[in-house]
Amino acid sequence: MRKRFFRAATLAIIAGLVVAFLFAVPLMEQLYIDQAQERLDTALALVSGYDLPDGDQPYQQLAEDAAARLEGEGMRLTLIAEDGTVLGDSETEPAGMGDHADRPEVEQALREGAGRDIRRSATTGNREMYRAVVQTMPDGSRVVFRASLSLEREGRIWAMLWGCGLIGIFLGLAVALVAAHYSAGRVVKPLQELTGAARRIADGDTDVRVAEAPDEIGELSGAFNRMSERLASAHAELKYNTERMAGILQGMDDGVIALDAQGKLTLLTRRAQELLGPVPLAAARLSDYGGNYLAIQSLLERALDDGEPVRETLTLGGPPERILQVYAARVNGSRAGGALAVLSDVTRIRKLEIMRSEFVANVTHELKTPLTSIRGYIELLKSGPRDEETTRSFYEIIEIEAERLQKLTDDILQLSEIESGARDGENETAPVAETVERIEETLRPEAEARGVSFRLEVEPGLRVSANPHRFHQLMKNLMENAMKYNREGGRVTVSARKERGVAVIRVADTGIGIPAEHLSRIFERFYRVDKGRSRAQGGTGLGLSIVKHIVSLYGGDIQVESEVGKGSVFTVRLPL
Repeated sequence: MRKRFFRAATLAIIAGLVVAFLFAVPLMEQLYIDQAQERLDTALALVSGYDLPDGDQPYQQLAEDAAARLEGEGMRLTLIAEDGTVLGDSETEPAGMGDHADRPEVEQALREGAGRDIRRSATTGNREMYRAVVQTMPDGSRVVFRASLSLEREGRIWAMLWGCGLIGIFLGLAVALVAAHYSAGRVVKPLQELTGAARRIADGDTDVRVAEAPDEIGELSGAFNRMSERLASAHAELKYNTERMAGILQGMDDGVIALDAQGKLTLLTRRAQELLGPVPLAAARLSDYGGNYLAIQSLLERALDDGEPVRETLTLGGPPERILQVYAARVNGSRAGGALAVLSDVTRIRKLEIMRSEFVANVTHELKTPLTSIRGYIELLKSGPRDEETTRSFYEIIEIEAERLQKLTDDILQLSEIESGARDGENETAPVAETVERIEETLRPEAEARGVSFRLEVEPGLRVSANPHRFHQLMKNLMENAMKYNREGGRVTVSARKERGVAVIRVADTGIGIPAEHLSRIFERFYRVDKGRSRAQGGTGLGLSIVKHIVSLYGGDIQVESEVGKGSVFTVRLPL
C-alpha cells in the first residue's frame, strides 16, 4: 500500500508540475510579446510628436534622429509613404528597400489607422514584431510610421524559460519524491499498524490496541480501539459461555457429538468416547474413528438431509456390550447449523427390564411347580379311597411341596426387603464366631447324613458391621450351599480373620465345583448351574442372590473361585 500511495502521489505531483509548466511558458511568452508591443506603441507615440527636420531627406533624418533618441531600445524605425515607398529607415538606405505597400501592418494602418504583425523580415532576415500608425503630415500627405523590434531575444527567453522550466520540474520532482515518501510514511504507517493489529485480532489476540493520532487516521484508530475492546469483551463472554457449555456437556452422563454442515467434527465429549470407544490419533473425520462412530455419522447425515429428528436404538458389540439410545437432529433447524447427536446408555435399564421379565417368569414357574404338584396329589386323594400307606405318601409329598413353596415365598420376601435398602438399624454389629457356630449346629444333622464335615477357623472376638439377622442369612446360605453341593466324605471350611482393616470370611468346599462359564451369573436370581440337581437339593435359586444383596447392603464385596471336581471358595469382605 505504501508503494501504491507513493507512486500515486508522485504521479499526481509530476502531472501538476507539467501542466503548470505548459501553462506558464506560453503565458510568459505572451507577456513578453505584450510588453514588446507596448514598447513599440510608446516609441511610435514619441516619434509621431517630433517635427519634420529641414533638408534634402527629412524623413530619413527623422528616422535616424528618432532611433538615436531611442538608443538602447533595439528598435528600428521606418517611414513609408501612402503608395508603399520607403521614405526613411533607421538602419537601411531607403533606396535599397522595395515597395512596402503589401506589408500587412502597413495595409492595416492605412485602412484602420494602426496595424501590427509578427514575421521574419525580408531585409534583416530576423523574426520581428511590427507596429504601424498613420500620421497626416503638414503638407496633407499621409505617412505610415512603423516601428519594429527583433524577437531573437524572445527565442533566447523562450529557450531559457524551457530550460528553467525543465530544471524546475526535475527539482520539483526531487522535492516531490522526498515529500511523497515522507507523506506516504506518515499516512501509511498508521494504516500498517491498523492492518497488523487486525491480523493479530484475526489470530485470536483481542487485547491488541493501536496508538491514536489527532487527524482522520486518529479517528479511525480510536474507532478501531473501541471495536477491539468490544470484541475482546464479546470474545471473553463467548469463551466463558463456551467453556461453561463445554463443562456442562462434558459433565453429562450422556455423550454428545456434533458435526458442521460439511460433515466436519466440531464436538466429541469424553462420555461419547467412553460409549463408542477410543479415537485413533491419525483419524481426521468421524467415519475414520471406527464402526461405532460410522453408525452415529449415518444418523447425523440422515438428520441433516431429512431435516427431521432421528431416534434409533443401537446395540454395540463388546466387551462390554452396550445398548445406546441415540437422538440426532439439526442444531438450529437449518442444514447450515450442522447436526447434534445425544447418546444415552440404556444398557442397565434394558438389562433391568430383561431381569424383571425373567424374574416374573421364574417366579411364576417356581410357584407353579409346587402348586401343580400339590393340586395333583389333592385331586388323586379326592378321586377315590386309597390305602393308608399311599395316602401317607401323598400327604408327605404335599407337605414337602408346601414347605418348598413356603421357603420360596420367604426368600422372595427377604430379597425384596434387602433390595429396598433397609439396614434394620444403625451401628449394629454381628459376632462372626457365634453366628457360624450356630449355623454349623443347625446344619450338622443333615451334614452328617450326607457324610460332610465342617471345619471352623474363626478369629476370636471378630465382629462385622451388619445386622445380626442379615449376617446369619448370608452365612447360612453360603454354608448350606457348600454342604449340599459337596461330595460324600467332603469338607466345608469356614475361616474368618481381620485383614487390612476389614473382615475376610471364606467358605470353601470340596464339592463338584462350578464351570467357568457360569461364574459371572451365579448371583442372578433363579439362576441355576444344574437345574435338576438344584431342585432335587431343595434350592430356590435365590440363595446366592440374597448373599450378594446383603454384602452390597453393608458396603462389602464377594468373590468366588471354583474348579470343576475340586470345589469352590466364596470370599466375603465386610467392614469391621
